[in-house]
Amino acid sequence: MLVTAKDRCKATTIHAVNDLSTSGFGAHTIGDFRGLAMVMRVVRVMRVARIFKLARYSSGLKSFGMTVKTSLPELSMLLLFLLTAIIFFSTLMYFAERDEPNTKFRSIAHAGWWCIVTMTTVGYGDYYPETLFGKLIASCASISGVLVLAFPITMIVENFSRNYDSEKNDFKRVQRRRRMAKAYG
Repeated sequence: MLVTAKDRCKATTIHAVNDLSTSGFGAHTIGDFRGLAMVMRVVRVMRVARIFKLARYSSGLKSFGMTVKTSLPELSMLLLFLLTAIIFFSTLMYFAERDEPNTKFRSIAHAGWWCIVTMTTVGYGDYYPETLFGKLIASCASISGVLVLAFPITMIVENFSRNYDSEKNDFKRVQRRRRMAKAYG
């Protein structure tokens, strides 16, 4: 696209990614360079970015983008709540389990990993509390995780619904105008 663009200065970043991602198909035959192979892997991964060009044609993806944009305060609140809860429960868990022999909670950072996995209800099982107090903290952390994640999600879903309805109404309005223009045109 950069080569064929009428005004090369107006070519967007996505065009550059598109050009880079498609230009590397024959480059691996140039020579046996380890650095080139790594660059080519990165360029191949960049091809995934081409999917974002389709967003301008999809009303659903447009609605999703607008939802993310309008939900930034809710997402910020979610991040703040999660970080606060992770720090709080990680610290509690570390101090509850640190004197236990063979504990995996060797630092607050290790407890932080456990807390993220627990609060998001992934639960790998690689870290788990041994003490009664630790199990009580784990119960509170998992319940808090569900509540912290559920609270802003309802507002984000409301924003999505509002944006999608607006997009749908805009589409209907355009269709009405086209019919009117065709009928009276």
